[in-house]
Amino acid sequence: MIDIHTHVWEALHWSDAAKEEYRLAYGKAAHWDCPPAEHWQAMAGEDKAVVFAMMMKPTGLIVPNDYVHAYVKQHPDKLIGLASVDPKSPEAVNELERAVNQLGFRGLKLSGAYQDFNPAETRYDPIYRRAEELGIPIFWHQSTTFFRDAPLRWSTPMLLDEVAQRFPRLCMNICHVGHPWNIDAVMVVRKHRNVYADISGFGNRRWRFYEALRTAVEYGVADKLLFGSDYPIATVDATVQALRNAQQLAQHAGLPEIPRDVIENMLNRNSLKLLGME
Repeated sequence: MIDIHTHVWEALHWSDAAKEEYRLAYGKAAHWDCPPAEHWQAMAGEDKAVVFAMMMKPTGLIVPNDYVHAYVKQHPDKLIGLASVDPKSPEAVNELERAVNQLGFRGLKLSGAYQDFNPAETRYDPIYRRAEELGIPIFWHQSTTFFRDAPLRWSTPMLLDEVAQRFPRLCMNICHVGHPWNIDAVMVVRKHRNVYADISGFGNRRWRFYEALRTAVEYGVADKLLFGSDYPIATVDATVQALRNAQQLAQHAGLPEIPRDVIENMLNRNSLKLLGME
């Protein structure tokens, strides 16, 4: 199995304010200390795992590219690094090039909300253009968040429709199927050949999770849903169980089903190949 969406971080990567907001949102489940050793143990049963850097200054969460690189280079056969850059920095393109060409990262993480910018604005096109030229996907956190200073207006998946229109060859992944704007996210995935979505991080929201899966089925794009856990926000086992629970919810409530092959294919899908990361 390939886990396309995981995190590694330590307490030092979070500001005190960010830790407090995480605690208020998740209580005892708040997990702001997940060092490499813990992450590696959690990924023991997976074939591959993508590990994110997080350059999210406005929210107080900064996991540098070099920190992630130091970890993934210890396990190059299993771990894949995903870079992050500050889109407002004049050095954003240079840092992206360094992360890909020198550190070996195979994708880029951005977030309108976490980084307080409008993804649809053309001023950020140099970043998108360079990602397209480098042949790497952009992973977008276009989803809700508990960070108070993260503007939700920049987090809606529909903003990516404009990016995809300008860069039709740029591969993109909408993390968390755009939760809670799942229907919008699926519409963007359906419309654009090179846009995908991962199902990470919200399996405990049982109705939203079912709705996202079923909408993808109804619009014929279930084959573009990618497996990811969002570890340590959720574990691999909990995410797999959430998929099974969605099937059971449909059966018990007399709702339209989530076909078994949709789940099995997702668990066995080569997401890295689809996103051009192999």
